[in-house]
Amino acid sequence: MVAQGPDSAKDVYSHFDFNNKYLPGLLKKGFKKGRTDVRMACIQFALSFLVAGDNALLAQVLELKGFIPDILRSEIKEDRVSTVNLLLSTLRTKVVHNKNISKTQKVRFFTAEVLLHIASLYRWNGITDVSPEDLKVAQGSEEVGKAMVRELVHSFLMDLCCSLKHGITFCDPSLGTSGKGGNVVLLHFLLGLRPATEDQVVADLLVNILKVCPDLLNRYFKETHYSFVPRVTSAWMDNVRLLKKICEAQPDISKSYVLDMVDVLIEDSDGFDEEGGFSLNEDVIISLQCCCPCCIRSQE
Repeated sequence: MVAQGPDSAKDVYSHFDFNNKYLPGLLKKGFKKGRTDVRMACIQFALSFLVAGDNALLAQVLELKGFIPDILRSEIKEDRVSTVNLLLSTLRTKVVHNKNISKTQKVRFFTAEVLLHIASLYRWNGITDVSPEDLKVAQGSEEVGKAMVRELVHSFLMDLCCSLKHGITFCDPSLGTSGKGGNVVLLHFLLGLRPATEDQVVADLLVNILKVCPDLLNRYFKETHYSFVPRVTSAWMDNVRLLKKICEAQPDISKSYVLDMVDVLIEDSDGFDEEGGFSLNEDVIISLQCCCPCCIRSQE
């Protein structure tokens, strides 16, 4: 009924009891051989609101705290590959890439807890019911299914957590020095992630998030469990290798810092000249040449 269109979706939404105490329990009724399981039916029902509803209804559905997030909280690591693909692809196209859903709305929906449940798919152990070539039912090996799901979830989280355009990342021109909250959801997500030294794909996600959110560096290393005190142990070597990757991924100068320097130029300029524009004093020129030589040429 929901899938019939926006009007039908609104009618069902207005009459359905989303607070029904038995609803979360249905998501725990898993795969039954030979027929569609109850959990899959519930997932299709929930996602149909995102597919068939208009943007106003979609925003309302995202505000339901226990509806779609309950899908991610319950047994997602045991779902079939096709189910994981359906869930992540729908969330990507209808929420993450939806220009009518604001970044603030996305942050409220993709909480640190929800992100951690999605990241649990890195350790997926469900049923392989598709092949990577043609997505038809196949008796593929367990390792093939794990590789497919890891690729799906990594691509999704990279898009959601590392994209200033589509994702939940906010640009902080102060690089975390303003005292404001900043990218707190991503910080809590990173702190709750499986140790990146144990999984190279998780490490890649961590490095890329810190690359686009340099404001998190200070707080992350203050609160993380990694120790960099020199010790002759493999764990210390792994920690140092991870630190090296994070440092190497950082840009020479953050774009947000360059944008912030524009304000400095205006404030510290010698004034505006109708013929030559802003005239920079010597101290500002020296500062810019030190921090970003490519941004300004020496004045003769």
